[in-house]
Amino acid sequence: MRYWEDLKNDEFNFDIEKEKCLDIFTFDIETTSILNLNGSYISASEYQKLDKESQEQCEFLAFCYIWQFGINDIVFYGRTFDDLEKFLYILEDITNFTKKIVFVHNLSFEFQFLISKFKVDNVFARKSRHVMKCNLSDYNIELRCTYMLSNVALKILAETYKLPVKKLTGDLDYSKIRNSKTEMSNEELKYCENDCLVVYHYILFELKKYKNVFSIPLTFTGHVRRELMSETMKNFKYKKQVRNCISVDGHLYNRLIESFARWIYTC
Repeated sequence: MRYWEDLKNDEFNFDIEKEKCLDIFTFDIETTSILNLNGSYISASEYQKLDKESQEQCEFLAFCYIWQFGINDIVFYGRTFDDLEKFLYILEDITNFTKKIVFVHNLSFEFQFLISKFKVDNVFARKSRHVMKCNLSDYNIELRCTYMLSNVALKILAETYKLPVKKLTGDLDYSKIRNSKTEMSNEELKYCENDCLVVYHYILFELKKYKNVFSIPLTFTGHVRRELMSETMKNFKYKKQVRNCISVDGHLYNRLIESFARWIYTC
Protein backbone atom coordinates (compact mmCIF):
# COMPACT_ATOMS: atom_id res chain seq x y z
CA MET A 1 0.00 0.00 0.00
CA ARG A 2 1.31 3.42 -0.94
CA TYR A 3 1.01 6.83 0.69
CA TRP A 4 -1.39 9.19 -1.09
CA GLU A 5 1.35 11.65 -2.07
CA ASP A 6 2.87 8.92 -4.29
CA LEU A 7 0.01 9.28 -6.80
CA LYS A 8 1.66 10.50 -10.02
CA ASN A 9 0.07 12.22 -12.99
CA ASP A 10 1.57 9.91 -15.61
CA GLU A 11 1.35 6.61 -13.72
CA PHE A 12 -2.03 5.32 -14.95
CA ASN A 13 -3.47 4.81 -18.39
CA PHE A 14 -7.12 5.29 -17.53
CA ASP A 15 -9.89 3.71 -19.58
CA ILE A 16 -12.03 6.72 -20.48
CA GLU A 17 -15.09 6.52 -22.71
CA LYS A 18 -17.69 9.24 -23.32
CA GLU A 19 -16.62 11.32 -20.31
CA LYS A 20 -16.75 8.27 -18.04
CA CYS A 21 -13.78 6.57 -16.41
CA LEU A 22 -14.28 2.80 -16.58
CA ASP A 23 -11.50 1.84 -14.17
CA ILE A 24 -12.33 0.23 -10.82
CA PHE A 25 -12.08 2.54 -7.83
CA THR A 26 -12.58 1.38 -4.25
CA PHE A 27 -12.70 3.14 -0.90
CA ASP A 28 -12.66 2.17 2.76
CA ILE A 29 -11.96 3.75 6.14
CA GLU A 30 -10.97 2.52 9.58
CA THR A 31 -12.31 4.32 12.62
CA THR A 32 -11.86 4.52 16.36
CA SER A 33 -14.85 4.67 18.69
CA ILE A 34 -14.32 6.25 22.10
CA LEU A 35 -16.29 7.38 25.13
CA ASN A 36 -16.00 10.81 26.71
CA LEU A 37 -16.66 10.22 30.39
CA ASN A 38 -16.45 13.54 32.24
CA GLY A 39 -13.42 14.64 30.24
CA SER A 40 -11.68 11.28 30.25
CA TYR A 41 -11.49 9.29 27.01
CA ILE A 42 -11.75 5.52 27.05
CA SER A 43 -12.32 2.85 24.42
CA ALA A 44 -15.95 2.21 23.50
CA SER A 45 -15.29 -1.46 24.20
CA GLU A 46 -15.22 -0.57 27.91
CA TYR A 47 -18.83 0.63 27.91
CA GLN A 48 -20.36 -2.62 29.21
CA LYS A 49 -17.91 -2.63 32.12
CA LEU A 50 -19.18 0.75 33.41
CA ASP A 51 -21.88 1.12 36.03
CA LYS A 52 -25.30 2.40 34.94
CA GLU A 53 -24.65 5.97 36.15
CA SER A 54 -21.38 6.20 34.21
CA GLN A 55 -23.02 4.77 31.10
CA GLU A 56 -25.64 7.52 31.20
CA GLN A 57 -22.92 10.17 31.43
CA CYS A 58 -20.96 8.87 28.45
CA GLU A 59 -20.70 10.76 25.18
CA PHE A 60 -20.03 8.50 22.20
CA LEU A 61 -17.46 9.74 19.69
CA ALA A 62 -15.92 8.23 16.56
CA PHE A 63 -13.40 9.40 13.99
CA CYS A 64 -11.48 8.12 10.99
CA TYR A 65 -7.76 7.51 11.52
CA ILE A 66 -6.88 6.00 8.12
CA TRP A 67 -8.53 5.79 4.72
CA GLN A 68 -7.73 3.60 1.71
CA PHE A 69 -8.48 4.38 -1.93
CA GLY A 70 -7.91 1.77 -4.60
CA ILE A 71 -7.19 2.55 -8.24
CA ASN A 72 -7.65 -0.88 -9.79
CA ASP A 73 -5.26 -3.14 -7.83
CA ILE A 74 -3.09 -0.35 -6.41
CA VAL A 75 -4.22 0.97 -3.02
CA PHE A 76 -3.26 4.37 -1.61
CA TYR A 77 -3.82 5.55 1.93
CA GLY A 78 -3.87 8.70 4.02
CA ARG A 79 -4.49 9.52 7.66
CA THR A 80 -6.87 12.50 7.51
CA PHE A 81 -9.77 13.72 5.40
CA ASP A 82 -7.64 16.74 4.51
CA ASP A 83 -5.26 14.26 2.86
CA LEU A 84 -8.23 12.68 1.08
CA GLU A 85 -9.34 16.05 -0.29
CA LYS A 86 -5.91 16.65 -1.81
CA PHE A 87 -5.76 13.12 -3.18
CA LEU A 88 -9.16 13.46 -4.86
CA TYR A 89 -8.18 16.76 -6.47
CA ILE A 90 -5.14 15.05 -8.00
CA LEU A 91 -7.31 12.14 -9.14
CA GLU A 92 -9.77 14.55 -10.77
CA ASP A 93 -6.96 16.14 -12.72
CA ILE A 94 -5.35 12.93 -13.98
CA THR A 95 -8.71 11.42 -14.97
CA ASN A 96 -9.58 14.53 -16.99
CA PHE A 97 -12.52 15.36 -14.71
CA THR A 98 -14.53 12.38 -15.98
CA LYS A 99 -17.23 10.68 -13.92
CA LYS A 100 -15.98 7.88 -11.70
CA ILE A 101 -17.73 5.14 -9.74
CA VAL A 102 -16.11 4.31 -6.41
CA PHE A 103 -17.22 1.08 -4.75
CA VAL A 104 -17.54 0.99 -0.96
CA HIS A 105 -18.52 -2.07 1.07
CA ASN A 106 -21.22 -0.91 3.49
CA LEU A 107 -21.40 2.66 2.23
CA SER A 108 -23.88 3.54 4.98
CA PHE A 109 -21.01 3.43 7.48
CA GLU A 110 -18.54 5.56 5.49
CA PHE A 111 -21.33 7.97 4.58
CA GLN A 112 -21.76 9.06 8.21
CA PHE A 113 -18.13 10.19 8.32
CA LEU A 114 -17.87 11.66 4.82
CA ILE A 115 -20.80 14.05 5.27
CA SER A 116 -18.85 15.86 7.99
CA LYS A 117 -16.19 16.94 5.48
CA PHE A 118 -17.46 16.57 1.91
CA LYS A 119 -20.36 17.93 -0.10
CA VAL A 120 -22.65 14.97 -0.70
CA ASP A 121 -25.74 15.02 -2.91
CA ASN A 122 -28.05 12.76 -4.95
CA VAL A 123 -28.29 10.36 -2.02
CA PHE A 124 -30.28 7.24 -2.91
CA ALA A 125 -31.19 5.09 0.08
CA ARG A 126 -33.39 2.05 0.53
CA LYS A 127 -34.46 3.47 3.89
CA SER A 128 -33.03 5.75 6.56
CA ARG A 129 -29.30 5.11 7.07
CA HIS A 130 -29.19 2.46 4.34
CA VAL A 131 -27.38 4.33 1.58
CA MET A 132 -27.15 2.61 -1.79
CA LYS A 133 -25.34 5.38 -3.63
CA CYS A 134 -24.49 9.08 -3.44
CA ASN A 135 -22.28 11.65 -5.13
CA LEU A 136 -19.23 13.54 -3.96
CA SER A 137 -20.26 16.46 -6.13
CA ASP A 138 -16.97 18.40 -5.97
CA TYR A 139 -15.05 15.47 -7.43
CA ASN A 140 -17.40 13.99 -10.05
CA ILE A 141 -17.52 10.78 -8.02
CA GLU A 142 -20.44 8.43 -7.47
CA LEU A 143 -20.12 6.16 -4.45
CA ARG A 144 -21.87 2.79 -4.68
CA CYS A 145 -22.41 0.19 -1.98
CA THR A 146 -21.11 -3.30 -2.77
CA TYR A 147 -22.78 -4.69 0.34
CA MET A 148 -26.15 -3.82 -1.22
CA LEU A 149 -24.93 -5.41 -4.46
CA SER A 150 -23.59 -8.65 -2.97
CA ASN A 151 -25.76 -8.94 0.17
CA VAL A 152 -22.87 -10.51 2.12
CA ALA A 153 -20.21 -9.27 4.53
CA LEU A 154 -16.73 -8.59 3.22
CA LYS A 155 -15.23 -11.76 4.68
CA ILE A 156 -17.97 -13.92 3.17
CA LEU A 157 -17.69 -12.04 -0.12
CA ALA A 158 -14.18 -13.35 -0.73
CA GLU A 159 -15.19 -16.89 0.22
CA THR A 160 -18.43 -16.95 -1.78
CA TYR A 161 -16.89 -15.78 -5.04
CA LYS A 162 -13.56 -17.58 -4.50
CA LEU A 163 -11.60 -14.37 -4.91
CA PRO A 164 -7.78 -14.50 -5.03
CA VAL A 165 -7.60 -12.28 -1.91
CA LYS A 166 -9.48 -12.44 1.35
CA LYS A 167 -10.32 -10.18 4.24
CA LEU A 168 -7.62 -10.53 6.88
CA THR A 169 -8.60 -11.15 10.49
CA GLY A 170 -6.86 -10.60 13.78
CA ASP A 171 -4.33 -8.03 12.54
CA LEU A 172 -6.23 -4.95 13.69
CA ASP A 173 -7.21 -4.56 17.34
CA TYR A 174 -10.45 -2.54 17.31
CA SER A 175 -10.32 -1.95 21.06
CA LYS A 176 -7.17 0.17 20.69
CA ILE A 177 -7.68 3.93 20.53
CA ARG A 178 -5.96 5.35 17.44
CA ASN A 179 -5.72 8.73 15.75
CA SER A 180 -4.10 10.07 12.58
CA LYS A 181 -0.70 10.19 14.32
CA THR A 182 -0.75 6.63 15.62
CA GLU A 183 1.95 4.52 13.99
CA MET A 184 0.68 1.43 12.19
CA SER A 185 2.56 -1.79 11.60
CA ASN A 186 2.99 -3.44 8.20
CA GLU A 187 0.48 -6.09 9.27
CA GLU A 188 -2.11 -3.45 10.14
CA LEU A 189 -1.57 -1.62 6.85
CA LYS A 190 -1.92 -4.90 4.95
CA TYR A 191 -5.21 -5.53 6.75
CA CYS A 192 -6.48 -2.14 5.57
CA GLU A 193 -5.21 -2.67 2.02
CA ASN A 194 -6.94 -6.02 1.62
CA ASP A 195 -10.35 -4.54 2.36
CA CYS A 196 -10.05 -2.54 -0.87
CA LEU A 197 -8.53 -5.42 -2.83
CA VAL A 198 -11.40 -7.76 -1.94
CA VAL A 199 -13.88 -5.25 -3.37
CA TYR A 200 -11.70 -4.74 -6.46
CA HIS A 201 -11.61 -8.46 -7.26
CA TYR A 202 -15.34 -8.76 -6.60
CA ILE A 203 -16.04 -6.02 -9.16
CA LEU A 204 -13.75 -7.84 -11.61
CA PHE A 205 -15.99 -10.87 -11.09
CA GLU A 206 -19.11 -8.81 -11.83
CA LEU A 207 -17.51 -7.40 -14.97
CA LYS A 208 -17.44 -10.89 -16.47
CA LYS A 209 -21.18 -10.45 -16.88
CA TYR A 210 -21.65 -6.71 -17.30
CA LYS A 211 -20.17 -4.44 -19.93
CA ASN A 212 -18.53 -1.91 -17.60
CA VAL A 213 -18.73 -0.56 -14.04
CA PHE A 214 -21.60 1.75 -14.98
CA SER A 215 -23.69 -1.24 -16.09
CA ILE A 216 -23.42 -3.15 -12.81
CA PRO A 217 -26.74 -3.18 -10.87
CA LEU A 218 -27.13 -1.28 -7.62
CA THR A 219 -28.57 -4.16 -5.62
CA PHE A 220 -28.45 -7.92 -5.25
CA THR A 221 -32.00 -8.25 -6.54
CA GLY A 222 -31.00 -6.14 -9.52
CA HIS A 223 -29.29 -9.21 -10.99
CA VAL A 224 -32.59 -11.08 -11.08
CA ARG A 225 -34.48 -8.06 -12.39
CA ARG A 226 -32.04 -7.64 -15.24
CA GLU A 227 -32.41 -11.29 -16.28
CA LEU A 228 -36.19 -11.17 -16.02
CA MET A 229 -36.41 -7.93 -17.97
CA SER A 230 -34.11 -9.31 -20.65
CA GLU A 231 -36.25 -12.42 -21.11
CA THR A 232 -39.59 -10.62 -21.14
CA MET A 233 -38.30 -8.11 -23.69
CA LYS A 234 -37.61 -11.02 -26.05
CA ASN A 235 -40.84 -12.94 -25.40
CA PHE A 236 -43.57 -10.93 -27.14
CA LYS A 237 -46.24 -13.57 -26.52
CA TYR A 238 -45.66 -13.28 -22.78
CA LYS A 239 -45.75 -9.48 -22.94
CA LYS A 240 -49.11 -9.62 -24.71
CA GLN A 241 -50.50 -11.97 -22.07
CA VAL A 242 -49.39 -9.60 -19.30
CA ARG A 243 -50.90 -6.61 -21.12
CA ASN A 244 -54.25 -8.42 -21.50
CA CYS A 245 -54.29 -9.19 -17.78
CA ILE A 246 -54.12 -5.54 -16.82
CA SER A 247 -57.57 -4.21 -15.98
CA VAL A 248 -57.26 -1.27 -13.61
CA ASP A 249 -58.55 2.27 -13.33
CA GLY A 250 -56.45 5.26 -14.43
CA HIS A 251 -55.25 6.21 -10.94
CA LEU A 252 -53.97 2.70 -10.13
CA TYR A 253 -52.41 2.40 -13.57
CA ASN A 254 -50.39 5.60 -12.96
CA ARG A 255 -49.25 4.25 -9.60
CA LEU A 256 -48.12 1.02 -11.28
CA ILE A 257 -46.17 3.03 -13.87
CA GLU A 258 -44.44 5.01 -11.08
CA SER A 259 -43.57 1.79 -9.23
CA PHE A 260 -42.18 0.21 -12.38
CA ALA A 261 -40.05 3.31 -13.04
CA ARG A 262 -38.54 3.08 -9.55
CA TRP A 263 -37.95 -0.64 -10.06
CA ILE A 264 -36.07 0.02 -13.32
CA TYR A 265 -34.01 2.72 -11.58
CA THR A 266 -32.75 0.30 -8.94
CA CYS A 267 -31.63 -2.16 -11.59
